[in-house]
This record gives sequence, C-alpha cells and structure tokens, in this order.
Amino acid sequence: MIQEPISTEEIHLQGIPVSPGIALGKIRIQIKGSKEPVAYDIEPDEVDSELVRFHRALQTTAVQIRALRERMIQISGEKEAAIFDAHILLLQDKIILDQVRTELARRLQNVEHIFYVVMQNYMEVLRRVDDPYLRAKTADMEDIMQRVIDNLRSTEPPEEDEEDGEEPEILVAYDLTPSDTAAVDASQIHGFATEIGSSVSHTAILARSMGIPAVVGLEQALLNVESHAPAILDGYKGVLILKPSTETVEYYKRLQVEKEKAYEALEALRDLPTVTRDGRSIRLSVNVEFPHEYSGIKEVGAEGVGLFRTEFFLLGNPSGMPDEEEQMHYYKKLAEGCAPHGVIFRTLDSGGDKLPCERLDTPEPNPFLGWRGIRVSLSRPELFKQQLRAILRACADTPGCGIMFPMISGYTEVITAKHILQECREELEREKIPYARDLKVGIMIEVPSAAIMTDVLAKEVDFFSVGTNDLTQYTIAVDRVNNRVANMFRPTHPAVVRIIGMTIAAGDKEGIPTAICGEMAGDITLLPLLVGLGATSMSVGVHLVPIIRYAIRNLDYGQCREMAGKALCAPNSRTIVNLSLALARESYPALFE
Repeated sequence: MIQEPISTEEIHLQGIPVSPGIALGKIRIQIKGSKEPVAYDIEPDEVDSELVRFHRALQTTAVQIRALRERMIQISGEKEAAIFDAHILLLQDKIILDQVRTELARRLQNVEHIFYVVMQNYMEVLRRVDDPYLRAKTADMEDIMQRVIDNLRSTEPPEEDEEDGEEPEILVAYDLTPSDTAAVDASQIHGFATEIGSSVSHTAILARSMGIPAVVGLEQALLNVESHAPAILDGYKGVLILKPSTETVEYYKRLQVEKEKAYEALEALRDLPTVTRDGRSIRLSVNVEFPHEYSGIKEVGAEGVGLFRTEFFLLGNPSGMPDEEEQMHYYKKLAEGCAPHGVIFRTLDSGGDKLPCERLDTPEPNPFLGWRGIRVSLSRPELFKQQLRAILRACADTPGCGIMFPMISGYTEVITAKHILQECREELEREKIPYARDLKVGIMIEVPSAAIMTDVLAKEVDFFSVGTNDLTQYTIAVDRVNNRVANMFRPTHPAVVRIIGMTIAAGDKEGIPTAICGEMAGDITLLPLLVGLGATSMSVGVHLVPIIRYAIRNLDYGQCREMAGKALCAPNSRTIVNLSLALARESYPALFE
C-alpha cells in the first residue's frame, strides 16, 4: 500500500468524483465559451514591449467601439448607442489596467493571457452577486475582453516548441456543456474540473465514456486556480491539488502505475464469457458516442454496442445536420466494425441537459419536461425518416442490430414511431434499396408513465433498455444537474428499484430482454442488485468493461436474487445500498482495495 504524503503548502479543492483516474498537468481555464489564449513565457526585459502591444490593442478596440457607436446612432438613435459608452469606460478602468501591469511583471507571461486571466476573475466575482444588474455586466466585460484579445492576436506570438503543444493539461471551468466535453482533445486534456455539476449529468457521463478523469462541484475553483500552473486531478477521491509538492507528484505517479497494472490484469479476462459463478449469462456491451471509441470495443471484448448516442454525430456537425447518405455511411462503419455483435442505435435524443436540436425563439421554462427525445423526432418527421432510413440501410448486411426510441412516455408514441419506421421500410422496398429486415425495435424506459405501462408496451417491442439516470430524475422529481438537490438524487430510491424490477418482470413475461444502459450498470456497488433483479444485459462505458466483466464473473445469481428480494421490500435507499454493497464486497473484494 502506497503511503499518501501530507503537505502544508498544497491547496486541496474537494469536489465530487465523477470519472475515475489521475491527471497530472498544467491548468487551462475556460470561461463561458471564451477560448483561453495560449500562454507562453516572456523575459523580464520584454514586459515593456508587451505593455506597448496591450495599449495599442486597447486603442484599436476603442476606435472599433466608437465606430460601432456612430453606426448605432444612425440606425437606432443616441439612447440605444449609449451602451457602448460603458464599453469605452471598461477600456479605461484603472483598477483593471493596473492589475494587468502587476500580473504581467509577476507572472512573466504574454499580455493577452494575463488580460484574459484578470478579466475572467472579475467576471466570476460579478456572476456571484445577487444584483441582476451587476450580473448582466459580465456580458459587456466578456465582449470587451474578446475584442482586446482579438486585436492582440494581430501580433503573432513566438513559435512554440512542439513539446509544449503536447504538454498535458487539466481543464477548469465553471461548467462544461455536453458539446464542450465532446470537443475535448483527450490527447492534450488529461482531466477536467468544474464548479457545478453532478455525477449523473450528461457531461459526467461523457467524461467516463471517454476515459477522462473528472471532478465536479469544486466551489470557487476559478477564483483559486492559476492558469498554466501545475496541478493534479484525483478522479477517485474528487480532489484538485494545486501547487503539488514533489512528494505528492511522485506519489501520484506511482499510483498511476499501480492502477494501470491492475487494469491490465482485468483486461486479461477479455476473451472469457460474462457469466456468473452459477451459470447465468449477462450480455456486456458498451455505450458509445464518438468514433475514437470504436477501436476500443473489440479491444475490451465487449459484445457490441448496447447504446449508440447518435445525437453527437447529428448535432455536433459544424456544417449542419448530415443527410441520409452521410448518416448511412457513418452508421455502417460502426455496425460492420462490431460484427458479429450488433449495435443498438438510439434515435436522436436532444433537449434537457443534452445537445439542443435547434435554437428556440424563447428558452423553455422547464426543458427536462419539454421538447426532448422522441418528441423532437415525431415533430420533425422528415428528419426522423432520414435517420431511420439511414439506420435501416446501414444494417442491411450486419444482423443483430437494433433501433431504440428515447424518452417514451406512453403507447401512442411507440405506435407512431413504429408506423413511421414501417413507412421507411416500404419506401426502401419500392426503391429496391437493401435494408435490414430483421432490425429489432426497442424503447428506453426513462419515464414512470412508460414503466407503469411496460406490460402493454412489451407486446409492441423487441426489448427494453432502462435509462437509470432519467428514470431516477423523473421518478423522485429531482433535477440531476441541480447542485441544491444533488444529494437527493438516489438511483437506489425504493421507488426506482421497484420500477426497474417491474420493467424487467414485464419483459420476462413477454419473453423480451431488458438491458440497463444508465450509470447504475457501471457501478460495481449496485451490480449485484441489477443482476438480482433479473437484468439480462449491461451496457457501460468502454473503459468499464473489464471491471464489470470481472465483477459479474464473481457474482452468484442465486445470492443476488435473494438479496434483490430483500431490496424490493426495503423502506429506504440506504438499506438497499448496504444490501448490495455487502454482497459486492463479499464477491469481489479486490475491486474495493
């Protein structure tokens, strides 16, 4: 056992661990979508020349703003143009200018980076005040900041060494949207930390699927970190360590090596079947979002893809929504790459905390109860049919694939979606275009109304897939990305556990399988519960497959079944967790060391 060092000089920021792993690197700060300028070191005798560059950029920005002001006067009048007066005053703010000079001399880094750091600190302070008028001023500050930085960029920085561009970084932000996370370059960003978020936010889920250590809920992080300073992110304990000592760095480097060795030992089980000690077979597949994950599917021995989140391809395309042909080739590549195992394609699932399908004229008052999931697809039938046709065509030569509809709330949605799918089949038949005739059709069980109707819905579909994150959110009325109630978000709430049991039982009665594709499936402490409830398939992040396979192979289904029976009668979440955790520790103690 490695002894953890204790240092009095280090700063430890405690948050919530959401993606395991260790990252060592320099801090990169991201503020509200504004890209942080590249930081590079300067010599003490270059400070004056940097200040000259800075003042020229301020003057250029002032000229640009005055021109905008004159144009606004011509268009709308003097009153509307007055907003730019505040922008000019910001450029002349003595406190900001003095701090830039001070930080420039202290840090000896390029002035655009120093200006960015100074401005983002002011903006974060304003965002935390109660006065809405002052909070609104952050938009003005961000606009000015970006203009000045753009003008500073007209002077090219010195060429960086190739090694510097590849130096690992830890991204720190107030929050990261799913699209921000999807754009993370894992070769350079080795971990990220945010001030808000929860373990089941979509951003956290993406971090786990990408294998990037992540910590959320680090209050005041942006006011404590220093850009480009060395740090360590501990995704196991949920800690961001600033100014780590030499001893701490060495400790975490040794810990990294140990964790990698342990993971390699689990990978040795890759070709063994995922079956419990007493012979119950569990299909172990993966959740996939990005092309770079494809190669890992076979490397870890997964049985295909249990959930392919298509929205990241459909909505993350800079040139707009891809057409049917482009979608078909994209899906076909994945389906062929997973053969002989299949791929379950979830149709577009946008809204809530996920990527938006399109910009709305007015924000939804409650997006989690609004235009999302299957509701978007059914209200955009032409786009829906494009996707359905593309999937049907892509799977023409790869049996075992399926299609899954998200956010189903009742019978009518299932029937309507199936009707549109049948129209697509008939169109392809008339056009003599090959398509998958045996494509399985399933639905996500995420909404209590659908779960209560599973006895009826089971007659209409080929499989169920339980999305435990949304199911928990909607069952106990807790917003899973709201810090104020994050402690109430419990997938082991007795009502949630009973709904999962009810869904699996309804599927069993009609002879259809039920998969668990939410975050519970990748939690080794809750795996005995899910196996005991009768789940026939687990779909997890690629990096979790070796761990979950090892855990399942060390479980006894009979014991899990008996424990799950007690859990279904338990009055509270803590009792259920303790029951499952006790069996997990008994079955695979090595995973808890």
